Amino acid sequence: MFLLSLLACKPSVDSASYINDALDDAADETGVPRDLLAGIAWTATRFDNRAGAPSLDEAVGVMNLHLDDRAPSAAEAARLIGQDAETLAQDDAASIRGSAALLQWKADQYLALTGNRVDTWQEWYAVTAWFSGASDPLVAEGFADQVYDWIQFGLVAESPMGELVEVSPVSMPWRRTAVSGSGLVDQFVAASTSNYSDYSRSGGDITTVVIHDTEGSYSGSISWFQNSAAQASAHYVVRSSDGEITQMIQEEDVAWHAGDWDTNLHSIGIEHEGYASDPGTWFTDAMYEQSAMLTADICDRYGIPKDRTHIIGHFEVPGCSSGHGGGSSCHTDPGDGWDWDKYMALVTGSSGSTTAPTTGSSTDGTRAGTFKGTITSARYAETDTCTGALTGAVNNGQVYLTGTCTLQNHPDVSGDVPVTWSGTVSGGVFTGRMTVDGHSADFTGSEATDGTISARFSASEDIGGDVGELSVDVELTAS
Repeated sequence: MFLLSLLACKPSVDSASYINDALDDAADETGVPRDLLAGIAWTATRFDNRAGAPSLDEAVGVMNLHLDDRAPSAAEAARLIGQDAETLAQDDAASIRGSAALLQWKADQYLALTGNRVDTWQEWYAVTAWFSGASDPLVAEGFADQVYDWIQFGLVAESPMGELVEVSPVSMPWRRTAVSGSGLVDQFVAASTSNYSDYSRSGGDITTVVIHDTEGSYSGSISWFQNSAAQASAHYVVRSSDGEITQMIQEEDVAWHAGDWDTNLHSIGIEHEGYASDPGTWFTDAMYEQSAMLTADICDRYGIPKDRTHIIGHFEVPGCSSGHGGGSSCHTDPGDGWDWDKYMALVTGSSGSTTAPTTGSSTDGTRAGTFKGTITSARYAETDTCTGALTGAVNNGQVYLTGTCTLQNHPDVSGDVPVTWSGTVSGGVFTGRMTVDGHSADFTGSEATDGTISARFSASEDIGGDVGELSVDVELTAS
């Protein structure tokens, strides 16, 4: 048979289904929605358990369970499933199962209090906010909003082990249909007064901007700076997915972020959600762009030169004067994966204006288009066309489109093969991954001034068997 499946597109990902199986099993066992568990894990850790190492706010495992007595508690989740906290820190399936049990336990509490069972997306929202562990309602709802954005607009994500996890878009008419743009500062959430010094710095006192990464999640880091035990803080925290900026300390006050008092005294600290060990996952274009806009604004207002002498990483802070010390012997953030050339070009405007990045006329909302692939078998000199309709959405520059591939001449071969295009649109460039029946490959496309997005992927692979050399040329258009 002429096997004209797009499964030959390379590079392909591992076909293992460990995370997917764990999500399905936990959902079946507890009744917690599978996609809610997936959304929480992606928001909090990008499916990375960090080999059991705790984050800055003492959270562990793929579900970011807390080692202290704060919710969501690793100890309580472990108790509910007859495990120990150490197992949940390192075993993804146990972490997901324990978290599902914890979420259902909280849902049962709501049932006992209100008499109403938690069984709709709107009802699960409050439980999700609780799972953030944040005491500030603004931070807790911010976490729930991140999770629900992935559920409402869809997600195709790749775990550190190469497994694809998909969340199909869900209609939620009761929610806002778009996330507001970041601007410069989206919200102010006050840090604990125990974590910074109350000062009245003038413009001449501020000479440096220090770049950090959080080594934790966005909401977790904000909550940590609200915790009086942290003894650390930063003026700003920037979110990975869309560059949202939370201010936590007034610029005239001194944040405890650099580990060196003189640096603290004369600087503004900016934290970026994520882990230095995984820059490709956490340090997004949106984060770079919004952070660079913020840094440029700070430099303009205080007359700080926009150069690498005055805009530095935590690793470049002199000395290790405290337990939280700065300098390369104490800290390495934001890490080797931070693209300083890209960042400084955005700050200085040498790659364009330091105003908000352009994305054509793309706005949040639904998208529809077409998918077409030309597939040729060199061995049989036979060509077929795989076509289908695409539907999906754009959310803050995040694109998610799905469809089904049907071959024109061989419809029985792959008529039910799911096709997904997911990625980002920024500055007129559309990049991401094409996924066909669990196999994926990178692509680069574009966005026209009218908001139409298009992309193309080409590959050639000798897959042997009856097919031999298979060439694939695939394109999409959606508006």
